[in-house]
Amino acid sequence: MITQEQALATADRWLNGGAPAERRREVRYREFGLGWVVWAAPAPLERDPVTGERRPPADVGDACGVVDRETGELSVWSSVPVEEVARAYEARHAERVRREDPPATGPGNTVVATYVDPSNGQETSLFRLSAPGTPPAEYQVAAELRRIGVPAGNVVALHTDLRPASLPGGYTAVLVEQAFPNARFSCSFPYGIFPDERAEGVAGLADHAERTARLAGQPLPPRPRRVPVPRPGEVAAAPAVRDVALGRRVAEAFGEVVRYDADDVAESALPESARATLVWAGLPAEVPLFFVADRPEQPPAGGLFADLRTHLSAAAAAAGSGAELPEPQVLEVLAGWSRLGSDGLCAVAVQCTGHDGRSGSVWAVHPRTGSGRYVNASVAAFLRSLDELVAARAALPGLDPYAAGAVVAALQGKLAAIDPDAFHRESTWWSVVVEQMWHGLF
Repeated sequence: MITQEQALATADRWLNGGAPAERRREVRYREFGLGWVVWAAPAPLERDPVTGERRPPADVGDACGVVDRETGELSVWSSVPVEEVARAYEARHAERVRREDPPATGPGNTVVATYVDPSNGQETSLFRLSAPGTPPAEYQVAAELRRIGVPAGNVVALHTDLRPASLPGGYTAVLVEQAFPNARFSCSFPYGIFPDERAEGVAGLADHAERTARLAGQPLPPRPRRVPVPRPGEVAAAPAVRDVALGRRVAEAFGEVVRYDADDVAESALPESARATLVWAGLPAEVPLFFVADRPEQPPAGGLFADLRTHLSAAAAAAGSGAELPEPQVLEVLAGWSRLGSDGLCAVAVQCTGHDGRSGSVWAVHPRTGSGRYVNASVAAFLRSLDELVAARAALPGLDPYAAGAVVAALQGKLAAIDPDAFHRESTWWSVVVEQMWHGLF
């Protein structure tokens, strides 16, 4: 059994050998159950010494490697997506996968806020730790400071283990910016938009937790081990559920439900399948951290079920000068999407037009860039998936990392059964939400 440090040293020898310092390549990596997928960071473009024109680097690596956790051996693989390399390696060593430690969630995230106590003027610290089934640590800190009456401006510093990210499931980077406007910010490990960066940050935090436990003479915490998400066809499709039955389930699972009359949807551009689900099942009024439904009595800018071009333009006009909008050509495309609600930052909308076979699908669309994350194939699939998410999160508080890992593994299997495309890319809405659950962030 080797450490991550040893694995990266092996990768460095493979990628760089005896290369001079100016030609050494940075090692990138992704940890998985049986080891580490490793590859070289892209080399910068070079300039032709004669013409001065930019050209591709002379040595462009087109392969990645796997360093085996158990043996330390490195094997070379073709340059395909990292997730595929990990899957292929696990398929080749299926017997070892079956006897490896069970899935386990990651170390979570710690947030420390330093604030000036309004009662005595003294600087005081408050810390909170995330865990499976709890709110993100940033949300816990903000809520506690509000509860004890500390003004937002009194928070002078905020430190996190993992850098807050602008990702669905709370968009903690946005929360930090809004809730702590005067705070100096620092973090110990990266955690950003790209999966590789997030994996690097969590692996670094796990290594730090192990070192701390060794120094304290305590048992080592479980090493995070994520079960790969099912690929299309790997799980049996979930049985269909009629909208009326789904409506009963929505009421049981979420409590307050926003129901829409036929008149509410009649003038919208929504596909008939989406209209039927909204009328017969409705939408949960709120799923904290994940979704808030638009209400007929309090419609969003542009109106209830407005297309996103109308909605975003109306919202920008209401915000006044300086409000950012997507490019005009992007807005033209977004005219074919109708808004249902919000996930805390992005507009949750239904694709109503297009020839890509995605009509009726649900997307989360960024209000400034117009970029979208695929969520689900239909409004009904979105409701069923939210139901599974809420049930799983309710079962998580208090569980150890192994028990929590079993719950998250079961959840991603159920989500894939409801919608085989939910995880078809690492950037889909559900891919990112479940990934953060594996990391122990909520």
